[in-house]
Amino acid sequence: MRKPLTTLLLLTALAAIAGCQNAGVVTGGAQALQGDEDSAIFIDRVASLENVSENDAMRGVLLLLDGEDTAQTFQQRVDLMLQRHLVSPNWDFSADRPITRGRLAYMICQATDMPGGIILTLTGPSQRYCHRELQYRGMMTSGAIFSPVGGLEYVSVLTRADTFIRTGEVPDKAGAIREY
Repeated sequence: MRKPLTTLLLLTALAAIAGCQNAGVVTGGAQALQGDEDSAIFIDRVASLENVSENDAMRGVLLLLDGEDTAQTFQQRVDLMLQRHLVSPNWDFSADRPITRGRLAYMICQATDMPGGIILTLTGPSQRYCHRELQYRGMMTSGAIFSPVGGLEYVSVLTRADTFIRTGEVPDKAGAIREY
């Protein structure tokens, strides 16, 4: 359900009064680009993390789609994700904050252009229903949408998303796709 226009205007006015320089983007201390880190090195590094940051999660989605991440800063990465409708413009962003299961599910559903169930189709993408769709398809394990995503789970979701993009099928837990 969409927020009334007056609520949106009120929030916009409050943000302007508070002096937000970049609407909802906090860069923190995260590195925007890891030098010559290619996708294999990136995946290896991220897999060892206890919690994946929003910065790394966005970078991984861009690597999944384009094979490269051309953003030089976190702000540029957010702007690219917004332009491609991979993240919601209503979110606030922080480079160092752990990515939540709901946000990751939203990004993956948008990146893969995955057809959803009836609620997702009727209401449009949301963290909750994207998360439920990925759970139903076996791309994500169950858990609260606001809990952080660990490195191994993140790599697993990216791998399944890559397979879905290439084949239109979600692999099973062993990585195999059913043969018909």
